[in-house]
Amino acid sequence: MKYFEIHIKTSVAAIDAVTNILYNFGSTGVMINNPLDEDFTNQEEGKWDYYDPQNLTLDFEGALLTGYFEEIDPIQTCEEIKESIAALATFDIDTGLAEIDYKEIFPSDWENEWKKYFKPFRLGNHIVIKPTWETFETLPDDLVIEIDPGNAFGSGTHETTSMCIEMIEKYMKTTDTVVDVGCGSGILAIAAGKLGSKSIIAVDIDENAVNTAKENVALNGLTEVTDVRHGDLISVISEKADLVVANIIADIIVKLSDDIDKILKPDALFISSGLIMNKVDWVIEELALRQFEIIEVMKKGEWAVVVSKKKL
Repeated sequence: MKYFEIHIKTSVAAIDAVTNILYNFGSTGVMINNPLDEDFTNQEEGKWDYYDPQNLTLDFEGALLTGYFEEIDPIQTCEEIKESIAALATFDIDTGLAEIDYKEIFPSDWENEWKKYFKPFRLGNHIVIKPTWETFETLPDDLVIEIDPGNAFGSGTHETTSMCIEMIEKYMKTTDTVVDVGCGSGILAIAAGKLGSKSIIAVDIDENAVNTAKENVALNGLTEVTDVRHGDLISVISEKADLVVANIIADIIVKLSDDIDKILKPDALFISSGLIMNKVDWVIEELALRQFEIIEVMKKGEWAVVVSKKKL
């Protein structure tokens, strides 16, 4: 069996979208090298225990993404990935250099190559994200999320995911029914469950993501309160929610806002993220046109999360 790394030089703004593309093409993991990541540059004590300045030195402006693949035709896969990245222009996403190359790696290095960059870390006040293969000494109030991203986007290390978790922790009540649209690895649904949500529905259009999310939900003992479904946005949801979270991209958030009120209870909150900075004002305007009241806008790095609710 042959194993490959595919390296992509891209912009910071395109990290989420390109990461998702890599997973869609079968990557078993993605390592993100972003020198502008506030979580690295701020270097809070104890937050990141794998930080190495050499790992963040790049010879270009932007970010370097590495996807890990097995049994592929690397030339064809790189060409198809390049075409998918070029298509991001449709969503006004600046992809930077968009340069792609690959290298074959030895089987002995394959299993743990990307995992060495993913270590336990803290989010919000009580959440700890812990890879399943790592150990971690917890504090009494810690809520530990065991996560194995598998072939799905969402490890918690990116600003969009971390901000969503912070907003869930801030606004969710234990009596809430929560819906996670575009759940990826299931990390946001699991965060809601760890924080005490009585009922969670997680949906993704990607079957691989659905399978990964189900596995992660089971790892965290939340199967009884979490229903993971395969479907497009809210097409497979008939229940009403107290809180809906969607970490996707701006254009899909706007599309979703056309119909989201169908599953919202009165005073329900809509947490939307995956928003690059040059799209935030547009998303806020579109939400306002659909009679949403903006409750909070949080920004981190090149990204933002918007919390809103439908006006009564």
